[in-house]
Amino acid sequence: MTANAETLDKISSIIQAELPKYLSQEIVIYQVTGQNRPGPDDEDYVHVRVVLEDNHPRLDPQMLNQFNSDMYTLFEQTGIGHTPNISYANRSEVSP
Repeated sequence: MTANAETLDKISSIIQAELPKYLSQEIVIYQVTGQNRPGPDDEDYVHVRVVLEDNHPRLDPQMLNQFNSDMYTLFEQTGIGHTPNISYANRSEVSP
C-alpha cells in the first residue's frame, strides 16, 4: 500500500521521537527517512531507514523487537494504516 508524502513524514517523525526510548543513551540517530518501495505482487510497502552515528554500542535485538511491537500499536492509535519495515545503517555506510 503506497503512503503519501505526509504519511511518510509522520511515520518517520514518530520513529525518530520514539526509538531513542529503546536505545542506549550513547546511540545518536542521525536521520530517519521513509519511502515507498515495490514489493511482491506489485504491492508497495513502506521502508524506513534509520541512520545512526558511527561508533555506537551494539543494538539490543530484544529492545528493537519491543520497539517494533509498540510501534504497531502506536501507529494504530494515531490512525496510520501502514506498517513499515525498518532497516538500520551507520552514517558512514550511506552515501551523502
